[in-house]
Amino acid sequence: MQLGDTEEAVFYVNRGQARLTVDGQTYTLGKGDVLYVGLGRRVVVEVDGPLADVSEFRAIECHTEYPVQLVRHRDIEGTELAADLGRKRPMTRRTVYKLVDQNVQACRLLFGDTYLAQPGGVGSYPPHFHGPDGPFGLGDRAKEEIYHFRCESEIPGDTPFVLQNCARPEDPVSTYVHIFDEQAINVTPGYHDTIAPPPVHFMFTWCLGAYTEGHRDWSEIYNRPGYEDEW
Repeated sequence: MQLGDTEEAVFYVNRGQARLTVDGQTYTLGKGDVLYVGLGRRVVVEVDGPLADVSEFRAIECHTEYPVQLVRHRDIEGTELAADLGRKRPMTRRTVYKLVDQNVQACRLLFGDTYLAQPGGVGSYPPHFHGPDGPFGLGDRAKEEIYHFRCESEIPGDTPFVLQNCARPEDPVSTYVHIFDEQAINVTPGYHDTIAPPPVHFMFTWCLGAYTEGHRDWSEIYNRPGYEDEW
């Protein structure tokens, strides 16, 4: 695949092993590893076996060229880029791995994965928002975000799902939708906490794209009123 002259991308291995070749150099990635690829480069992706798959996330309108950068998940574990959250509310306990943060040079992208500590957990808590529009919008400090979920149920033969909050900040009540295994959702317009039924384990990847190039501060958010101290 060929990136556009103003496109950057991150490639993440969901499971199995993959080989990515960029400009003649091959990188071997295992589960959870990430490769950042900058502007205008050609990428060839090969996977080992039918149970391997790779996600790709792109940002457009990028204007600074950065080198290819490989991030091993194991190198982030146990560092300051692995944030243990949810101490105040045990059901929200999770580890957020910031795989593409200030450790990686990029124009707009931030990327990572989140693992819940137990089934029936609540992710991305407290409800927060970092979209551009509306009375609480962040304007040029906003970030678009996509979640991609993996879900498993402890009930044999079950079809697992999570409930994703889609309420906008101005809405008086929350609205949740069902998201099933391997589905993705753009959570930019609203609050985005995620609730799992009691027997469901889930993890998800998240990718942020900064509206302003170079402004990659993922902590700039608007918390739902009354939840400011829930972090």
